[in-house]
This record gives sequence, structure tokens and C-alpha cells, in this order.
Amino acid sequence: MTKMLNVNIDTSGIDANEAKEWVNELANVYADMQISDVNVSGNKISFKAGFSGMDDTEPDDVKMKIEEYLTMNETFHAKSINVR
Repeated sequence: MTKMLNVNIDTSGIDANEAKEWVNELANVYADMQISDVNVSGNKISFKAGFSGMDDTEPDDVKMKIEEYLTMNETFHAKSINVR
């Protein structure tokens, strides 16, 4: 079973379509990452994320991948990233 965590990213502003595309690409780059319930509203991006077949995923595991992908694909500036 995949443990899904809630991800909330505060940005300095981003186009909703660009943000959704960024989240989809995140899942493509990390093939074992599953993404669902993507929502973009104003300066906030939220979604659920987990790793296929892992029920022991910790928030720091997901946050590390997001931060790593942000350095590779700087579509927007993240003010804060919260994973719980």
C-alpha cells in the first residue's frame, strides 16, 4: 500500500497550468512517485504524494525529492514547502 502525504507549497506566484504541469513532471522524473489531488490556487500548490508500494514514507523523503526537482526545474520560487 502506498502511504500518501499532503504537500503544500507556497510560491511567489505561478500560472495554474504551469504549476499543474510541474507537478505532473515531478511524477514523471521520479517514476516511483505517485501524485494525486493536485490543486493550484493563487500562490499555493497542494497535492498528495507518495512512493509506490511504500507504507513507511516519511515527510522528509517527499520534501527532499521536491527540493531536488526544484533545483533542476526552476519553474517558480518556493517560499515554503510543507509535507505532512
